[in-house]
Amino acid sequence: MPRCAAVRPVVALLFAAATACTRRTVAPPPVAEPMAMGGLAVETAAARDVVSAFIAEEARGEEGADTLLAPGADFIATGIIRTTRPRLAAMIGRGEGTIEEARSETSGGFAWVTVVYRWAGPTPDSADRARATFVLVRSLAGWQIRHVHSSAVGRWD
Repeated sequence: MPRCAAVRPVVALLFAAATACTRRTVAPPPVAEPMAMGGLAVETAAARDVVSAFIAEEARGEEGADTLLAPGADFIATGIIRTTRPRLAAMIGRGEGTIEEARSETSGGFAWVTVVYRWAGPTPDSADRARATFVLVRSLAGWQIRHVHSSAVGRWD
C-alpha cells in the first residue's frame, strides 16, 4: 500500500477530532422551574396577576408596565400594530384599567390569558371596554408578556 494511502485515514481522523474540539455549542436560555407548592394553579394565577398589573399600569401611563414585558414584546390593537402608549385598545389616554373577566392557561414555559377589561377616563362618558389575549413566556424573572392582541368591543351599558 502506498504511503499516502495509509496516511489519509489518520489525517482525516485527526482533522475530525480537531474540529470537534473547536465547535461551540450554544445552550438555550435558562427557563425557570415551575413554582413549587401549587403547581399549575399557582402558575396560572401568577400569569393572570402579571396581566392585571400590566392593564392597570398601562391605563395610568406608568413606565413600570414595561418591566412586565419580555424582550421584543409586540402589540396589536384593533388590527393596528402599536408601539407607543396606550398600547391597548379602548384606552385613549390616562385613566384606570380593571379586569372584568379573565381566563388563563399554562403549558410548559407559556401562558395565555384572555380578558375583558374596562378603561375609565377622567370623565364618566370616557369609559369603554375591550377584549384582549395575552401570550406570556416564563423566564428567570417570572412571567413576562410577549404578545398582546386587543380589540375594543364598544359600550355595553
